[in-house]
Parts: sequence; C-alpha cells; structure tokens
Amino acid sequence: MLNRSIAPIAYPIELIKFPEVRSTSLSNGIEIQSLALGEQAVFKLEFTVAGGACKAEKAGIASLTSSLMKRGTSRRDATKIHQLFDYYGAFWDVQTNLDYATFVLYGLRKHLESLLPYVLEIIQEANFPREEFEKEIAIEIQKNKLNWQKTAFSASQLLRQELFSKDTYGRVSTQESIEAIGHADVVNFHTNHWLKGMPQIFLSGSIGKAEIEAVQKTFEQISTSQTDPSIPYLSQGFNPKVTRDYRENALQSSIRMGMVSVTRSNPDYFKFSVLNTLLGGFFGSRLQKNIREEKGFTYGISSSIVPLRRAGYWVVGTDVNNANVDETCEEIRKEMRRLQTERVGQEELDLVKNYLMGSFTGELTQAFDIAEKIKVIQLENLPLDFYDQFQTQILQCTSEDLLALANKYLDPTNLHEVIVGGR
Repeated sequence: MLNRSIAPIAYPIELIKFPEVRSTSLSNGIEIQSLALGEQAVFKLEFTVAGGACKAEKAGIASLTSSLMKRGTSRRDATKIHQLFDYYGAFWDVQTNLDYATFVLYGLRKHLESLLPYVLEIIQEANFPREEFEKEIAIEIQKNKLNWQKTAFSASQLLRQELFSKDTYGRVSTQESIEAIGHADVVNFHTNHWLKGMPQIFLSGSIGKAEIEAVQKTFEQISTSQTDPSIPYLSQGFNPKVTRDYRENALQSSIRMGMVSVTRSNPDYFKFSVLNTLLGGFFGSRLQKNIREEKGFTYGISSSIVPLRRAGYWVVGTDVNNANVDETCEEIRKEMRRLQTERVGQEELDLVKNYLMGSFTGELTQAFDIAEKIKVIQLENLPLDFYDQFQTQILQCTSEDLLALANKYLDPTNLHEVIVGGR
C-alpha cells in the first residue's frame, strides 16, 4: 500500500533539447518560422510587425489601430468578417504591446488555406470607417477612465512612466491623449507599420508541407518597402523617486517598486532570472514567505523581470492595507539587502533551479507555447541556442553568482517607489 506520508524521490531535471524550427525566406524578404508539432489537427498563425505603442507619435494610436482593424475592410463590414471566421470555427485577434503588433489566428488545419485570403484582406484592406473610429474613441476613453480608477493599474503605469520618462516606453494613455488622436493618425500608422513594415510570420501546430506552402504563397503577395531600423538600447540610469497617489476611501494600496534592469540579450539575464525567482518569482519565494506568510500583509507579492526590445525593468508588486504600506516597503528592501550580504543556501538554490527547469519543461509540451519562445528569439535577434544557454546557465548558477548579481542589480537605493491608494 502506498505510504502517502513519504514524499516520492525527486530527480534533477536534465537538459532538454529545444525543438528544431524551419525558417523560410520569401522573395519579398519576409521570413516564415514554422514548427510542425502536435497530435491535434490545429494551427496557430501570427503576423507580427514592429508597430507597438512605442512606435506611435501619440499614446494610444497603436492599440486603437489594432482595434479598428477588426471593424471592417474595403470589401466587408465587421459583421460579415466575424461570420466568415465563425463559419470555419476559427479565432482571431489583433494584439498590441509596447514593441509589436500581431495578427493572430487559431483554427483547424484543414481550414487554413481557406482562411488565409481573409487574413490578408484584414491586414491590407482595413478601411477604418469614421463612424467606427468615433465609437472606438468613446470606448477607449471609457475603458481608460475605468482602468485609472484601479489602484493596481495606476501604480504599474506610473512606475513605467517614471522609469522611462524620457522615452516612448514611459508614455501612458489618458483621456486627453486619446481625445487628441485623429482619424488620419490611425490611417497613417497602419500604412507605415502594417503595410510598409517588414513583418515576421510564425506558423505552428500540426502542420505539413501543404500548410507551409499555402502561407508562403499568400504572403509572397505582400510588397514591403522598409525594414525596422535598428534602435540603440536605452542606457541605464538611476534617479529614484517616490510617487504617492492618494485615493479617497481606498481601503488598500497598490505598491510597485522597480528599476531599469536587464534585457534578454544581457549575458546576466539567465542567472538574474534565478535571483529574481528566489526573491519573488514563485509561490515559495522569500517575499511570499516574509510578507504573505509571516507578516500576513497580503494575499500575494511577486517580483518579475520585464524585458522589452530596447530596455528592461525589474519590478516588485503587491497590494496591502494602507496601515502596512511603509513596513511592506521596508521588508522588500530588507530582503534585497539580505541577498547582497548573505550567500544563498544550497538547498534553497536547488529548489529554485528545479522550479525553473520544471517550468521550462512544462512550456515545451505544446507547439503554441514553443512558438512563443521562437517568436522571442526572432523578434529580439537572440542566438538560436538561447534556450539551450538558458538551461545551462540555470544549472551552473552558484550562490556566489547570486551574491554578485544582487550587488550589481538589486541596490535598494536605486528603487523607484509608487504607491496608489488610501492614507
């Protein structure tokens, strides 16, 4: 009979070979990365351009453009377009982040070829009807107003604004900035980035030669006139600031503390990921044990690395009662100072390594998850063995490495601090 009081034997996770990807260059310069993997007859197609929020002349243009691309083309209105995709049982969306914009499509493999003309139509023939533009502006203003009422949203936005105050990475959308967007702004942004920019295409799932050739044939029709120019990385600078935004009747406060930090191209990124995980990157982290379990100040606290294309930042975030704000901030700094002065024990280090390796292994079980990692490599121009290096560096990480990295990157005096909530 199984004795459930005895934990099963745990074995260290060995290096996992990252799956091979097929890369194809079309005659117009577009590259297609394809990954054939999986038993279910489904696919994921992504058409990505360097048309993120930081590329727009005004805050909010990029996301508004993505939303309006779903509102109709020169041939069909939004209702007919959605009916077509529903007929084939497909899901599609247009998504935007700070660096990139992506048309994403999920569907059954047998319908891919039939869906491709409609994908191309939306990307190339979106017509941005003025009445839809006015409706979307009103929707965005209302969404923005509601978001800024949330302390967690406000704290995150204000921190990024402080960290990148002199760069478009630090721009935030407000009601005033959305109202300043004109119809021509959206049309021009679509032309310059969706039509003229050089896209990258990612196809994954249970696909074969026929599906890959269909994608190649479709997107070989596109005429591109520019490549995304190389933009230098932002230099790291520290001018720490404390920002407090008091909200009347708020029972809790949202805390965000952070600093400009590493990108994925930084050779310290891999081992700094270990350090971040140990401090606040998983449920067994030091911040969770201290502030959640011992102090009982919060339901959850975490730290994370946010790698962008031209910069990166590191942030700690939590929500606590107003009375516990100052002590929570001090405990966060205390845990950072501990890492600068005390070596991490081998047992704790092994736990974090096993967690990271186990998480990475779990992310290689689905073709779509692997495609996300391929996308990172291509868009950020990382070495093809990036994830092999990631595993090797994690397994080789020592307590001495973490001590050195903590002193290099986790100086509490460099922290920007943002608190949004009650007094």
